Amino acid sequence: MDASEKFERQYQALAKNYEVPEVISSKTKLIFILESPHVAEVKNGVPVAGPSGATMSKKLFGPDYAKPLGLLLKKHREEELERPSLDVVGLLNVCNIPMQARPYASEDLESNRELLDCLGTIRTSAKKTPFKDEALVKVNELLLTKFKNRLMELIDREVTLVPCGRFAQKYFELANVSSDKWTIVQDVPHPSYNSWSRERYQEPVNRVVDAFNCHKI
Repeated sequence: MDASEKFERQYQALAKNYEVPEVISSKTKLIFILESPHVAEVKNGVPVAGPSGATMSKKLFGPDYAKPLGLLLKKHREEELERPSLDVVGLLNVCNIPMQARPYASEDLESNRELLDCLGTIRTSAKKTPFKDEALVKVNELLLTKFKNRLMELIDREVTLVPCGRFAQKYFELANVSSDKWTIVQDVPHPSYNSWSRERYQEPVNRVVDAFNCHKI
């Protein structure tokens, strides 16, 4: 078994219990691209189901909306009601399994240690230069291929894409998938630590809100 096959098997083994799929429907017009699921996301089965999602909800729907965006979309999907403001929003992770160790049970950490160590290194690497270590190269290829495939499914759709934070922005660039039908909102920070309310980020965050208001009509 070569390294690529080994890492794919480890990925699939973890995906059985920890994969969090994207939230995208035929009505989706505005798609937030984020890094990967964490504890709340694995528990609830949707992206941004924790504090970052709450920051997003408040900015999009107003300060009275404290429920994380992922949970709002999950409830909306289950109830199948007509809500234009929720219909248009989609969520997409670069990696559909957690890249951090915390969400995993100890036995899953141990049996897939090599893959998870690589994902952890990739997650925290700010470098734009290619990895040199063979294991990191293979896991990075695995991550990028899966992300590219999800982007390719959107290539014929008129959507606005919002890569949130440096990791999502870096991998959106590395994926090198583009479409004349896409609008990209650049330089949007990750919504963690209430960053969307900080003065320095108001210009890109306001562009997100403007795009949302245009699409929900």
